[in-house]
Amino acid sequence: MSTKKNMLWIGAILIFVLSVVTFVAIPTAGGSSKSQTPVFGKWNGTPIEYVQDSFFLRQIQAISQQLQSQGQEVTQYNHYQVMQSAFNSAIVRLAMLEEIKSAGYKVPASIVNKNLLPFYQDENGKYSEKLYANTSESTRASRRASMTEDLTAQRYVEDVLGTQTGTYGLKTSSKETDLIKTMSSPERSFSYVSFAVSAYPESEAVAWAKSSQANADKFAKLSLSVITLDSETTAKKVAEKLAKGELKFDDAVATYSTRAGTDTAGKLADSYRYSVNALFADAKDLETVLALKPSAISSVVKAGSSFAIVRCDADSAQPNFDDPETAKAVAAYMKSNERGTVEDYFTAKAKDFVVQAKASGFDAACAAAGIEKKTTAAFGINYGNVSTLSPVPVDKNAELAGAEKSETFFKGAFSIPVGDVSDPILLGDNVVVLQPTEEKAIDQQMLEMVPLFYGYYASSWSQNTLTQAFFKSKKFEDNFMTTYLRYFLTE
Repeated sequence: MSTKKNMLWIGAILIFVLSVVTFVAIPTAGGSSKSQTPVFGKWNGTPIEYVQDSFFLRQIQAISQQLQSQGQEVTQYNHYQVMQSAFNSAIVRLAMLEEIKSAGYKVPASIVNKNLLPFYQDENGKYSEKLYANTSESTRASRRASMTEDLTAQRYVEDVLGTQTGTYGLKTSSKETDLIKTMSSPERSFSYVSFAVSAYPESEAVAWAKSSQANADKFAKLSLSVITLDSETTAKKVAEKLAKGELKFDDAVATYSTRAGTDTAGKLADSYRYSVNALFADAKDLETVLALKPSAISSVVKAGSSFAIVRCDADSAQPNFDDPETAKAVAAYMKSNERGTVEDYFTAKAKDFVVQAKASGFDAACAAAGIEKKTTAAFGINYGNVSTLSPVPVDKNAELAGAEKSETFFKGAFSIPVGDVSDPILLGDNVVVLQPTEEKAIDQQMLEMVPLFYGYYASSWSQNTLTQAFFKSKKFEDNFMTTYLRYFLTE
């Protein structure tokens, strides 16, 4: 239902606001330069000014009125967005007018006159010479100038971007629309279970650590103090003073150290062997640090982006895997550095679930494993969650995050019969198992609307491409931010 409402809403959108003939008073600008005319930018030297009767100001008024008609107020929080949108429209308008002027096109006077008639019609809809005569010459001239520009810009849009029924401009092929119809259907809804990688048991992590001496050694605790410095020159001078006994290590920590990665006393905070390995990435520097005996002080070594002088405070301690802190550290290490092992663990769990689900049913397998079954809304094969098709509901089904860009997911989800159970599928931080519960063709009414909403999408994409080309042009000078802050930021 929400998709249908979105499509109906899309049909009502006007991408370019080309004609807003509204005359408003210029609001008072804030800031300290109120006597000057704010210039927000330029197109090929022509300024976008905040002045009476300008297209820029009329756009601000039109967008503000649109917000108010929707029950919203223009506040200090959205005023910036309103003006930015109006500024963008003004730049695009100037660019279009310049382009069509270079082509030598002028709107026929008869067309301008026809479109000005509504300003001079009486209550019966007939042209009134009296109403025309009673309108000041300046107002009539201003209306004519604005209407001429509006119709010129409209001519450019219709000629370049086209309309659904016009002769010129871009068109949407019926073959293309038919392809979108084919892609829209069928849709499937699913039941699924997920196994979160973050739930990797500490007991499994500890078992991995105990499985070899090399693994266990990663969690030996080193006792090191470190002086960290940004300058190698300073580091060498400090090391020289330490070597000569002119400076004590603890005093050097207090005087020179940036304390990056250490406490206030210089004690290395993360001192597991695997962390020390990562900190001293150069093999020779690492060898220097590991070779230190208690109370020994190293030469200058590289520690990450810093330079360091290291003191060994005590012999390293072998890991105690019964200690909760160590077990937690092992689990954290596994999730970051042994991701494949963790994923293999949950994939094996998921495979066991698949066997059980195929033997006794999806719900029974959930109950036996103590796993919550979740469901999805219907969706089709929508790679990338493009806006023209029903999206993979990753917003409501967080465990499926990344599914919209996973070929493996779509193959697993749509290649098996309804009611069957998929193989485990790795999606980011989860391993999921799917069961298609229903397959259905898209609603016929929705299918019939495809040409309508796809036409609007295609038009929007074309317009976005055009406007981005204007905004990247060397003719575009953007001073919007600085001008807004100068004139409109509340003091």
